[in-house]
Amino acid sequence: MPKTPINPDHTPQTGLWGRFIGFAEGNYIDRDACNAAFDRMHRRDAIGDKIHLILGFGALMCLFGPVTMTEIAILPLVAFFFIRVVNTLPVWIHGFGQPPILATLALIAFMFIALSWSPDRPNGLAEIGQLRWFFVMGFLFPIIEHRTKLVYALCIGLALGQIGQVLDAFDFGIEPVAKLVENHPGRIAGWWHPVVGGGLLVAGMGLHLPAAMLGKGRTRIIGLLGLTISSVGVLATGTRGAWGAALLLLVLGVLIVVRIKRVPIKRVVAVGGLALIAVGIAGFVLRDSIMIRVNETRAELREIEAGDYDSYSGRRVRMAQEAIEAFSQHPIVGVGTGGYERWCQQQGQRFGAHAHNSTLHIAATLGLIGLVLWAIVLFVVLRNAWRWGLTDPANPYAMGPMLGIAGLLLASLTDSVHINAQSVAMLGVLLALCPAYAPGTPSPIGDDITPDGE
Repeated sequence: MPKTPINPDHTPQTGLWGRFIGFAEGNYIDRDACNAAFDRMHRRDAIGDKIHLILGFGALMCLFGPVTMTEIAILPLVAFFFIRVVNTLPVWIHGFGQPPILATLALIAFMFIALSWSPDRPNGLAEIGQLRWFFVMGFLFPIIEHRTKLVYALCIGLALGQIGQVLDAFDFGIEPVAKLVENHPGRIAGWWHPVVGGGLLVAGMGLHLPAAMLGKGRTRIIGLLGLTISSVGVLATGTRGAWGAALLLLVLGVLIVVRIKRVPIKRVVAVGGLALIAVGIAGFVLRDSIMIRVNETRAELREIEAGDYDSYSGRRVRMAQEAIEAFSQHPIVGVGTGGYERWCQQQGQRFGAHAHNSTLHIAATLGLIGLVLWAIVLFVVLRNAWRWGLTDPANPYAMGPMLGIAGLLLASLTDSVHINAQSVAMLGVLLALCPAYAPGTPSPIGDDITPDGE
C-alpha cells in the first residue's frame, strides 16, 4: 500500500534543515490563492489560454534549431504573457515566486556582487545574462497545467534539432545546407557545437528513458524510439564526455526507475537489449568516426602522461587545473564573475572563456559561496522534479524532466552547461516544468508504487 504522504498538509517544519526543505517544496505558497488565480485567468481569458499554449508549444519546438533561433524562440511567448498581464497578474506573482526562481535570484545577486572584483566585467555580465533562461518558469507557468504536453513539445523540439545531424551527414550537395550545419570533420552534430549537442541529447535520453521502461502501448514505443534516436545522436556527435555522461545516465536512470516504480527485471532486460541493438547498429555505421575519436583519446592520454598538454584532452586537463588553482587562491569568493579566462591569461595560460566544467567554473569564479548557492538551486530543482515523478505515477513522462536535468548535470562534467546558450536554455526549460506547486498537484506519496500496466 502507498506510504504516508510527505507533509501532506504543508505544515511548517522545524529546524534549519526542515525550514530549508519547506522552502524547497514551496510550503510558503498559498495553494488556495494560486488555484483561485488560475480560475480567474481561465474565466476571464479562455481564448488567451489557448493562444498561450500554442505559443508555448512553438517556443519549445523551436528551441533547438540554430543558436539564433534558440535566442528568439521564447520571445513571442514572453510578449504574449505581458499582453495578457491584466488577466494573468495573480498567476504571474505565483509563477515568479516559485522556489527555483528565488534561489536563482540569490545566485544572481551574488554574481553581481562578484563583478566588483572580476578582472573581466563584460564577460561577467554575459554569464549573468545566460541565467535569464531560469526565469522561463514564470512565462510558462500560466500553462503549467499542460506540462506533460510541454514535455512532449520539448521532445519534438529535440527531434527536430536532430534534423541538423541528418543534414550534416547527408548535405545532398546543397550549398545553403552545408553552410547551415557546423563543420567538424568526423563529427556529426548538425547546427549544434558537438559538445553542446552531446549534452542536449543526453538530456533527451533522460526525458525518454522512463517512458521506454514504464509506458505501455504507443507511449512505450515513443519512449523507445526517442531513447534510441537520442542515443544514436550522442554517438554521432563524437563527444567523448557526452558518451560517458550517456552511459552514466542510463545506469542511474535504470536504478531510479527500478527502485521507485518496481519495474520487472524482464522489462529492463528487454528495453536494454533493444537499445543495445540499435546503438550497436549505429556504432557499426559510424565506426570510422568513432575509432578516430578513440584513437585520438589514446594518443592524447599518452601525450598527457609525457607532460604534453597541447591536445584537446590536454587542454581540458589544464583548464581544470587552472580552475582548481584559482579556487585554491580565492576559496571564498573566487576570482569574480566572468573572470576565469582573464585569470588564466594572467597566469600565462591561454584557454577558452570557461573551465569546461560547471562546478569547477563556478568554484573558480564565485568560490565557496557561489558553489553553495548553485547547489541550492540544483537541490530545489531536482527535488521538485523528483516530486512530480512521484505525484503522477501513471504518467511515465513525469519522471522525464528529473532524468533530463540529471543528464545535463552529468554532461556538465565536461562542459559549462550553465553559461552555454543552448545548454542553459534546455536547463531553464526543464526547471520551468517542475515548479514546487502547480494547480491540481497532489502531495507526493511514498515509493510503493506499482508499475504502469502491471
